[in-house]
Amino acid sequence: MDRELEILKYAHYYEKITVGEYSLYMMINDQIGKDECLFGFCRLEDDIGQWKELFSLLEKKAAEKGCRIITGPINYTSWMSYRWTISNFDLKLFPDCDNPPYYPDNIRKLGYSERYTYRSADIVIENPLYTIGRDIYEEKLRKGVKFLRFRGEQVYSHCREVYDISIDAFAGSYLYSEIPFGAFERIYTVWTRQVNVDLFIAYIDGKAVGYVMGYEHDGRYISKTSAVLKRLQGNKLYLALLYAGCRYVRETLGYDDMIYHFQCEQRATFRRFDETIESNEKRYAVFCKEIVK
Repeated sequence: MDRELEILKYAHYYEKITVGEYSLYMMINDQIGKDECLFGFCRLEDDIGQWKELFSLLEKKAAEKGCRIITGPINYTSWMSYRWTISNFDLKLFPDCDNPPYYPDNIRKLGYSERYTYRSADIVIENPLYTIGRDIYEEKLRKGVKFLRFRGEQVYSHCREVYDISIDAFAGSYLYSEIPFGAFERIYTVWTRQVNVDLFIAYIDGKAVGYVMGYEHDGRYISKTSAVLKRLQGNKLYLALLYAGCRYVRETLGYDDMIYHFQCEQRATFRRFDETIESNEKRYAVFCKEIVK
């Protein structure tokens, strides 16, 4: 968590709030909303009295800054760590939210509710989307789209392409804000170097237009991040990329299923499969509270 504190230099305002051994950072990121205060970088134990004192102070300071809504946990932007685990606490993924169960319990007691929820789950690779994706993938190949795979250190020579696709694809998404490329390289990619990343990039006329990223960890394969340029999001390129990645994981690495990690349940593209296809669900949430000035 501390390695991400560098991101605060891009905040429009931030302040560390402390009550005894308990602390958090209050942040204002104008790219997310001028009337919205964020909290993150939390250090908390299970004393509801201390929680009340700390969050009351946060709410007071947020109101003084003209904020109407408090949202968190988020370390300034969704590029960094955010969310708390709200179920299946014993299942350990990577990266993950390692908070204990009393975090969501206590924040709810203070009047905060789930604003956005996310889930991770084991999905059988050979599912209905896999079959659909195969046909789309073959169609894209016939039209000249190239799908290239990079692994390990090769990935980092394509950081700029991933960054450029991401800032276009995620622009306007809630809790997302653009960060400089240098910060992306220094801060965001630190965690990816702890695993052997597989990166699939789609190219049209030599230009990178979409990617999917995943990696092996602790006997599982995790599908983590994907993005396609906005102008191409309606032409099923994502399904072709997903198929390319899934086929590699299944046929080359030998996995029958993989974890789809940190999917936002409020996104229009989110879907669940039946219990014969998915299992081991773990859920997360970002909380919010409207405050009275």
